[in-house]
Formats: sequence, C-alpha cells, structure tokens
Amino acid sequence: MTLHEIKDQNGRVFAFEVGNFLLSRRCVSRIVRSIPGVRLLKTQGYFSWSSEDVFCKFELGTQKFQVWEPFGDNSRYWIGPESAEWCEEVHIVREAFLQHQHSWWRWLGF
Repeated sequence: MTLHEIKDQNGRVFAFEVGNFLLSRRCVSRIVRSIPGVRLLKTQGYFSWSSEDVFCKFELGTQKFQVWEPFGDNSRYWIGPESAEWCEEVHIVREAFLQHQHSWWRWLGF
C-alpha cells in the first residue's frame, strides 16, 4: 500500500491518499473503526455496490473526517478532514493506515 501525503501551504500534512489496489472500501472502514476514539458516522453497507464518492465519514475528537474515491472509480482513496485544513488528529488517522501497511508486509513475510 502506498501512502501519498497532501500538504498545506505551511508544509503540514492535512490529508493523505492510499492506493486502493489492496484495500477495499470495507477494509478502509475497518481500519478507521480500529482507531481509538473514532465514532463512525457513515460507512458503506455490507451488500452495497454504491458508487458514491464519499463512502466513509467519522469523527475523532471534535474533527469530522471523510474518505472518498474521486469520481467513484479512482486508484486512490482520499482521507482527511471535511474542512480540508490541517488538524492534529490527521496524524492519528495516518498512523493507523501506516500500521496496517506494516502489518500487511509482516503477514507477507517482509
């Protein structure tokens, strides 16, 4: 899994993108759900084949985040605050995805 950082004009990471080659929408929601303190606001249903761009919304602290797939058919998922501005909580979310990446590589034996 490749993680692409999106930085603001001050060089702070305010959002990131992950490649969806190995991650389904449900897997992304599962990673989000595993973050301590997260409250899920919206996820894609079990049998939903919706092409809705924004498929996961959640809250961490007082910040609302969203996960979306531009055009409903892209090679990356965008993950960041709804306001698209830097907040401290983005680092917690980013770390969860990095930990998932590392566990995936450990599972493969790397």
